[in-house]
Amino acid sequence: MSRENLVLHSMSEVVAAVPHFLGVHPQDSLVVVPEVTGRAPVARVNLPRGVAQTVAVARELARAYAGAGVGVVLLAYTDQPDLAREVCDTVRERLEPAIPVIGSVAVDGDGWARLDGPNRGEVTQSDRDLMTAEFLVLERPTPFATPGELRQAYAPGQQVPGAVMVLASERAAEAARSDRAGFVERAWITTTLARAAAGRTVLSDPDAARLIADVQHIPLRDHAWASMERETASRHAELWRDLLTRCPQSRTSAEAPVSSVASLTAFAHWLDGDALKARVALDRVPAGTAYEMARLIEVALELGMDPRTWTVPDDRDGPRLDPSGLSTSEGLRRAPREAPKPPAGRGPGRPHR
Repeated sequence: MSRENLVLHSMSEVVAAVPHFLGVHPQDSLVVVPEVTGRAPVARVNLPRGVAQTVAVARELARAYAGAGVGVVLLAYTDQPDLAREVCDTVRERLEPAIPVIGSVAVDGDGWARLDGPNRGEVTQSDRDLMTAEFLVLERPTPFATPGELRQAYAPGQQVPGAVMVLASERAAEAARSDRAGFVERAWITTTLARAAAGRTVLSDPDAARLIADVQHIPLRDHAWASMERETASRHAELWRDLLTRCPQSRTSAEAPVSSVASLTAFAHWLDGDALKARVALDRVPAGTAYEMARLIEVALELGMDPRTWTVPDDRDGPRLDPSGLSTSEGLRRAPREAPKPPAGRGPGRPHR
């Protein structure tokens, strides 16, 4: 094994690796795996039904992979071989010759069959164990067994005690009013996020409540937002996911406090190149809520903006992020319309396929 290279020697290993790339075992899905990750994303879409849907999906995939300079493998996850062939053939026609399709595969459970040749096989336990070990070296989490299990990981859990939350809200309100208190609170946010991300620790109830309360105020939220960097995005994502499950459910406001925490969770996942989990986190934003940060992340996901274009604002340690300048919001708006990166640790030259 190597932290620098992940070499996949067979189609069984490719199929075994897909859940680790996506963070979940796909079902009824079309998955696109580039022959060299880092130049293009590993993509997943719901398996289209009918020619019109398939053509629309192929059009979006062609845009996402345009100019990447790599071939791709199409994997259709379904127990209907005819549907798998129809989808893969239609997508291939729309991608080639600009984007070479080097393999089309139907996947049903552990079994796979080439649609462009006679080869077929089955993912063995040794294949799964190898991929688990490889991705552990890359510090990637174990994939969820089903999409439902993934969504459950972001659902409300044991909430922060109400009395603790009241005290934290009072402190946050004072920090939002006072420059001196705000400076102290921003310093605490920086230290707390850095320590939690480095140690993968779960925050105590008082610290969790304090952070949840702080990010209800846009200057403090933007400071937490600007504290995220690509190198540690996966750890920040797990921290915010935990806080999202512990958010108190407001009886008086649909927005507070879930919207801000869900948006920060989604942004961390987007920054880590994990669009699937970013969308799951955004699903926690209450329906009908006009929360600007959530809207910006939705735009980034819809346009396939490249997280590698994200830069931390120079004024991150200032009194507040200036929304008229290069703020986090503006940085996201300026990102070009490119496909998200693959998860960290799999840049150009790693892995080779």
